[in-house]
Amino acid sequence: MGQGDKEVQTGMRRFVDVEVEQDAELQELCDDKNVVLLAFVSSYVPRKHNSTSSVRATISIGDEFGIEEALNQIKQGISKAKTKKAYLLINSPGGLESSSFKIAQAIRDTFDDITVFVPHIAASGGTLLALTGNRIRMGIMSQLSSVDPQIPYSNRGLVSVNSIMRAKEMLDQKFEKQPEQEISSLDKYMVEMLDPVIYEEVCGLLKASKAYLSIILQKTKYAQEEIDKISRILIFGLPTHSCVIDKNLAAEIGLKIVSDGDATEWDLMKKWLAKYVNEETDHHFIRYCIPKTEKVAD
Repeated sequence: MGQGDKEVQTGMRRFVDVEVEQDAELQELCDDKNVVLLAFVSSYVPRKHNSTSSVRATISIGDEFGIEEALNQIKQGISKAKTKKAYLLINSPGGLESSSFKIAQAIRDTFDDITVFVPHIAASGGTLLALTGNRIRMGIMSQLSSVDPQIPYSNRGLVSVNSIMRAKEMLDQKFEKQPEQEISSLDKYMVEMLDPVIYEEVCGLLKASKAYLSIILQKTKYAQEEIDKISRILIFGLPTHSCVIDKNLAAEIGLKIVSDGDATEWDLMKKWLAKYVNEETDHHFIRYCIPKTEKVAD
């Protein structure tokens, strides 16, 4: 590695939060199962930037660099352990769709067999990460969500692009049934608010979401019929972006849900999550553990 490479690597480490997990119980699980442990955890405590503002962790470009660094270190470390299995712990409210997709694809391409653990929340982009799992373990308080993109709307914050699509469909249906002279001033105002440029952008965002979701599900070996059903529901089929997908609904949708696996593993993953969720931060914690013992992969 040249001096320039060392400087870039040092700079990236200031930019991300990636560390080897130092925990005896997790290392024991890692060695016993010959599996890589990887955590991607957002805290519930935002970082205060000043007396009036604070920032919560959401999936962003910084996390792309963090996962890249973690996976590079993992690849170097598993050459002796000879495993392509991973346990992935996720707790995230989501964030940038493009970053979520790139991170999900990088994780999926690194491992052959992934068990995802969602003790509490993997929403929006976090749901896209969860779909990398050959199986997804959920409990009674676990939550996934839709993966429809959101955009800023006026001064009201973020809204799902589906809301714009549904508003247009509603107006189209109303205008088909009413003569022009009977259209109310309120309806005319609503039509004027639908910027055609924004509408075209919305259509593009939905196409991108479907493509991202299809790629991840294909890599996770879902059948095409399953991919079509899951994509339709997760992008278009839920009433709101924040609608809770619990383990039962996730199974109905067609996701590979496990709710009755090894209790010791589940409790240990919840304990791992609890280590970070109350830390004040504006980024995701990225932690990993690599098997120390050399074994033949299952």
